[in-house]
Amino acid sequence: MSGVRLGGATADIHHCISASLSCQASCEAAMAQLAAKGMRADSEPMRLLRQCAELCELNARALQKDSRLARRTATLCFELSNQVARAAWLDGELSANVLARDALQLARACRPLLFT
Repeated sequence: MSGVRLGGATADIHHCISASLSCQASCEAAMAQLAAKGMRADSEPMRLLRQCAELCELNARALQKDSRLARRTATLCFELSNQVARAAWLDGELSANVLARDALQLARACRPLLFT
């Protein structure tokens, strides 16, 4: 992984991959918690979390492969993780705070790849 296409340092790329995987796990845990509470899979919160988890996985893979699409996936992760963080923060439950933290860490980790 050279980081040439993104123009970012290898450490930045590794940090974004790690944050993507952490956020993916947090989104999946939040979906499981909501499902256990009886929330429907097609509800807006579940759709947002599913999109975020899937995009986080795609972003990690794109970065690992030094894909030409990595800048796009990182940009989408930056945008979507900010939305997820806001929604989780407004929810206010303890588990939502963990999700908000992980989503914000992902946004911070992706940012250097976008603006270098």
